[in-house]
Parts: sequence; C-alpha cells; structure tokens
Amino acid sequence: MVGKYDIEIYNNKVHYFLSVKRNITILQGNSATGKTELIRLIQEHEANGRSSGITLKCDVKCVVLTSVDWELRLAAMKKQIVFIDESVDFLRTTRFAQMVKGSDNYFVIVSRDDLGQLPYSVDEIYGLRNDTDTQKYRQYKRVYNEMYRLYNFEMKKDVNPDIVVTEDSNSGNEFFETIFPKRCISAKGKDNVYKCIRKYEGKRILAIVDAAAFGPEIGKIVRYLRNSENECVIYAPESFEYLVLQSGMFEVPQSVIDETYLYADSKQFMSWETFYTYYLTDITRNTIYQYGKSKLNTAYKTEGSIRRIKTVLPEILVKNLEG
Repeated sequence: MVGKYDIEIYNNKVHYFLSVKRNITILQGNSATGKTELIRLIQEHEANGRSSGITLKCDVKCVVLTSVDWELRLAAMKKQIVFIDESVDFLRTTRFAQMVKGSDNYFVIVSRDDLGQLPYSVDEIYGLRNDTDTQKYRQYKRVYNEMYRLYNFEMKKDVNPDIVVTEDSNSGNEFFETIFPKRCISAKGKDNVYKCIRKYEGKRILAIVDAAAFGPEIGKIVRYLRNSENECVIYAPESFEYLVLQSGMFEVPQSVIDETYLYADSKQFMSWETFYTYYLTDITRNTIYQYGKSKLNTAYKTEGSIRRIKTVLPEILVKNLEG
C-alpha cells in the first residue's frame, strides 16, 4: 500500500481530522483527548454505516481490528487503514509484528506505551489536540480533534559535542566517524542508544538516530532528558541513506524525497529506512559509488562526497565539524 490519506470522521458531537502516510502511525497522549472515542466511531460506522449517524470520509476503507479472530481478519484485509486500540491482547505479540511486516495495509495504533517490536517512525507519533475555544466550533457544540506531532527535533543552539553516539555500526557510523574523528561511538543498535546517553552523563552528547524506525525508543530518551541535567542533542534524519539521496550526489527525483509515501510500498518495506537503503543500493549498482549497508564504500569518504553530504546537515552542526 502506498499513498497519503486524509481521514475525516464526525457525528453531531465530535469531529476528527487525521492524515496517514506510512505503514504505522501511533496515537499517544493523555486520557480525555478522544482516542478511544475515535476508535468507537470508526467501529460503529463500520458496523452500521449511515444509520449510525457517523460520517467517515477517506479514499480507502477504515476498519477496527479487535481481538476476535484477529489473525483471520487481518490476513484477509488489503489496502485498508486498520485502527487498533491498545486494549487488544495481541498488540505486543511477535505474531502481530510478523503479520504487519509485508502487510498491504496501513495501521493506526492507539497506545500510550512504546511498542518495541514495531519499527515505526519518530515523525509518525501523534497526539490528538482538542479545539473547544474557537467560537465558530462552539456554536455547533462539537469538540474538534486534530493530530499534532509529539516529537519535533529542531537544533536551536550550537552543537559542539564531546561524544557523538550513532545508532548502529554500519555505513552511517563510518561516515560520522570520518567527520567526527575520535568522538564517534556506536551504540550497536537502536535499543542501546538510551544506555549510551546515560553512560556518558556529564558529557555534551550528540545522538544521531534514524528517525524512520526509531519511534519505539524515543519516548524513554525524551522522558529521561526532561528530568536530567545531561546535555544531549538528538539529530534524527530519516536515515543516512536519506541524507545521501538528498545531497545531490545522484540524480534523484525530488518526489522520492518529498513524497516518499508514493514509493515506499508497505508490503515491501517495513520502514522508509529500508526503502531508502534499497533505492540508494539500486541506483548505485555497478558504479564506483556502489552502496552497501554493512560497510561504507570509500567513494563516500572523499572530500567531494563529504562536502556534498554536509550541505544537508543542520548548519549549527556543520560549523563545528572537524575533518
């Protein structure tokens, strides 16, 4: 399944607006923000249609997956947006994660907890914002709910770290080791980034992670940093491969960067990170820039290549780079 889908659902009391463009979207937030009500409205509309008094507008079918025969139902679903409430008993199972991989559907999951078995994006974790203050809405006595991104990392101060923690030990780590000599440390997996940040408490830390699949880890890191004096900046590009594609080193249609949802088929790619890796590997095959995930081709470490990739890094990060 590919594409970006706007969803509007309402009755005479509440009105929701959502937009989804990846295989997994997470809805979090405090209670009383309408997450459970959203699920209920979709489920009732699915069961009773127009007679429910609920209007649902979307270019594809929206359904709710409950614990009843969930495997059989999910196996039969194609090109649908599947809503799941955190109360279901299968949400954290290995079997569910296996069925999401390769599924021809999008999933919108309501969960206040981190879901470590699913590689969802930092950029696709949302809350629901209530709008009850606008006079225009008040006269209809409705509560309007819209999505807002929970994690939005903007570098607003100079970054000159003592330690640079990278998520993995592959090509991305090799590149950042080149531009951060003697300061770069691999966490050897996204699960270990949190431990590394805590380990180097008291140091100025730059943590570089692949936003495209880092969603399950970001919550505990942000919660820790809010209650810590640790000086840590998180830089979360989609992935290292995304930076290379964005850098202008190769002729890449701008839509691949700006509208990835038109290309990254959920049935083939579990995350956009895997799509960018596939795309970069494909366009460089049998060239001097042939890309490999496990080891960085020396062609990407030349002065010209480094200069190109630096152009897409945040300015306040680049000006403190060495090498």
